[in-house]
Amino acid sequence: MSDSVINKQTEFRFPMVIAITALILSLTSGIVNYRQNNLSNLESSLRDTRDQLQLAKNDITDIRMKTVQQLVDAELAVKNQAHLKVENIQLTEKLRESGVRMGELEAQIRRMDHQLSQQKTALKRAGRKAKASENTGLKKVSLSVQSGVSPASANVDIYMKHVSAIVKQELVSAIQAKGFKPKFPKLLDSMNLSSQTTVYYYHRSYEAVAQDMVKLLAASSHDVVTLKRGASPYAKNKIIVHVIGR
Repeated sequence: MSDSVINKQTEFRFPMVIAITALILSLTSGIVNYRQNNLSNLESSLRDTRDQLQLAKNDITDIRMKTVQQLVDAELAVKNQAHLKVENIQLTEKLRESGVRMGELEAQIRRMDHQLSQQKTALKRAGRKAKASENTGLKKVSLSVQSGVSPASANVDIYMKHVSAIVKQELVSAIQAKGFKPKFPKLLDSMNLSSQTTVYYYHRSYEAVAQDMVKLLAASSHDVVTLKRGASPYAKNKIIVHVIGR
């Protein structure tokens, strides 16, 4: 197949992959925004209910003070009048009803607090899923556009320092299992290695492959691994790795 046909196929697939990824990200973002709107509405409703509870508490306090005062005045004025007994009963009933109302408002606050907590937890989960979907989508776009780019196509040179034979063998096995075909050239006296494990790539088309190497080394060594773009005029598939032991 000619280069022009390959280029046309790549140009056709690239917008399609980008469009699909954008659609996935848009749908995921819409879900998160919908959850955030629901959460905002719930928080607003909770604030309104709290305000209502505070107003009710203020009213109840006023009622209690007035009731107590009225009871005292009534008892002092005419203790033996029958109508005062009726009024006392009515005031006592109001106090009971206000207590019931306060209990209902407090129960409503607890229910809304619980619902708000559940909504926040759901929103966090949705955010994590959205981020994971975004990373997956971008990775698929990168691999689709870079036709022919793979660990096997990379020209990998690995230099090791302060690494035991056992650790070296484990790293080599893990690297080869990923599909890389590394070489281990002799370290020249004029060469200076980095102070910590570092992966160098020399063309953006192989950045994703170099990132795979970083993840592999970090998982195998349980240490920090740095990714850098080299400045030397190597071929675009060149990857150089400095593995520095502890």
